[in-house]
Amino acid sequence: MNNINLIKKMIPYFVGTLCISVSLLLAGCNGDYFNNNNDTYTEGEYFVNETAQNYSYSGSAPATCVIEEDLYENFEADGTVSISFNDNSWETSFEGLISESDVSINAVENSAEDESAAGLEIQYKGTCKLKYILSGNFTGTVFIKNKKADAALVLNNLNITSSDGAGPALRLSSEKRTFIVVPANTINTLTDTRVLNQTNDIYDDKKGSVYSKGALIFTGETSDSKGGSLSVVNKGYKHAVYSKDYIRIADVTLNVLVEGTTGRDCLRSLNGVIIDGGTISLTGKGSVTDDESTGIKVEGEDADEDDMTLEYTAGAGFVIINGGSITINTVAKGITAHWKASESVIGNAQYTQNADNSLLCASFLKDSAYSLPNPYVEINGGSINITTTGTPYENHTTGEKCSPEGIEAKANLTLNAGEITLNCTDDAINAGGNVIINGGALYAYSSQNDAIDANGSAGITINGGIIVAIGVKDPECAFDCDNNPVKINGGLLVGLGTNNYSAPSGCSQSTVVLSNQYYGSSRNTMALLDADDNPVFVYTLPSSSGSVMILSSPQIKLGTSYTVRTGLAVSGGTVYKGLYTSLPEIEDMGSETDEFSISSASYIYTNSSGQNFGPNEGNRPEFPGRM
Repeated sequence: MNNINLIKKMIPYFVGTLCISVSLLLAGCNGDYFNNNNDTYTEGEYFVNETAQNYSYSGSAPATCVIEEDLYENFEADGTVSISFNDNSWETSFEGLISESDVSINAVENSAEDESAAGLEIQYKGTCKLKYILSGNFTGTVFIKNKKADAALVLNNLNITSSDGAGPALRLSSEKRTFIVVPANTINTLTDTRVLNQTNDIYDDKKGSVYSKGALIFTGETSDSKGGSLSVVNKGYKHAVYSKDYIRIADVTLNVLVEGTTGRDCLRSLNGVIIDGGTISLTGKGSVTDDESTGIKVEGEDADEDDMTLEYTAGAGFVIINGGSITINTVAKGITAHWKASESVIGNAQYTQNADNSLLCASFLKDSAYSLPNPYVEINGGSINITTTGTPYENHTTGEKCSPEGIEAKANLTLNAGEITLNCTDDAINAGGNVIINGGALYAYSSQNDAIDANGSAGITINGGIIVAIGVKDPECAFDCDNNPVKINGGLLVGLGTNNYSAPSGCSQSTVVLSNQYYGSSRNTMALLDADDNPVFVYTLPSSSGSVMILSSPQIKLGTSYTVRTGLAVSGGTVYKGLYTSLPEIEDMGSETDEFSISSASYIYTNSSGQNFGPNEGNRPEFPGRM
């Protein structure tokens, strides 16, 4: 099977043009922008160099991290074990190359010595690939011991609730690949009743409501067919879904709820998270100080309780999103390629590839140039909506902190396509390395910090797409990369912030910086008009407009004079979060605030009061006390 066919199976493939320049734009979706000001926008066209360019919300870039063995249709079971639960009893049947003598199925009690919780242990010691079909209702932990081969769990209207907080709902000991198959039209629930510091003993303290030593792949009955529904409920003990290798999600409906305030993350893995499709809802309510809930977290290394050893996995630690509809509501970060020891491991030669302990290192990373950790985030399509609610803080004495960022990469963050809506209390986007935006539509709003923050030497590079970035709380801003460049080569964008911004430089597309004395106050429609009073840029400001606007459009030309007008009345056009992606008709010209001529691609119109513009990094509030 060639790569193109694999890609078509992994995500709904958009047959069109992926533009790595000004022509990849977006429409055809509904959304609300800053302060619940609802706008509906429909499919339209955006004019670039006087040529009508079609754009589409459904656009996507080619999928990456395509692994043939991760496609469920390529899994061929040697035998099938069917278990039908009826409360605390069950019936079993066998098909294929295995029989009852090959698989041990036993009820177990709570045992501190064996680290097992009350429930059912299903043990297979051979090398055949087995399919387990589970159905019905069961109270207790289902522990599947199947270490030496890939396996598949087919959930056929299954409901498991762990017993008295003694252990997880589902535990998988395989270090290989386990498919969690959710057939279409089935509804399944896995509930972990454990809570942190509970009075009774936790006999199985594995740190996931669904815990796996190997890779976890959530999928329908084929990788490109729509699956059914699976809900994972965590009452308050550590994480909802945990893998010591990587997590992959295809076209299923996956609802993950960290319900208790003592719970941790919705999805956490050691090496990577790859999302190819599906409808995914992640809600994390955990508020434990210094360990508040995140939606998706890749930690990169792990000291697990069962062996107390660190496993160094080179090149791991990334998040890739190829498609799907993802909604995340968390106290802390929405998505983070974290690498908890990132300050010491990135660039440290002692971290060498250990493919023996990782299918990801043995497949996707096997022949790659990455021999050291690379905790990057790459988005190639899909719809992502993230809301974070925690209050940012940092205790400089103890190191305790909460950073409720929308999407974080400790290395580079790349956006190629998709629709991303971020409403956050900390940076909407943060990269320890560089931020590269090649296409898609991005709304990045932070109530207390920067909209887009990059810390790499190449700063922020924008080659295409539609961007609305808002970070108006002093001293934060829309685009922050300190004294490193903000380089704009294409796309349509507007950023609102304070005077503390990183100035555009080295741009190949005309970019303008205006003080708010020229673009006006909130809830006002402003525009740049050419000499014939034709609009080339139109934006309706939200309730907080900040003190500086950065704007860029391929319609703005060098050596051309423009008039800034505010208080306009317009009709028609297509709007994304207040930004017109196809230009409207001007019905009322409003008021003229200034006239200027574009003399360079990075044109900064400083204000008359002589305020100093430029980066001046702000600090988080000092630690406020226990949450």
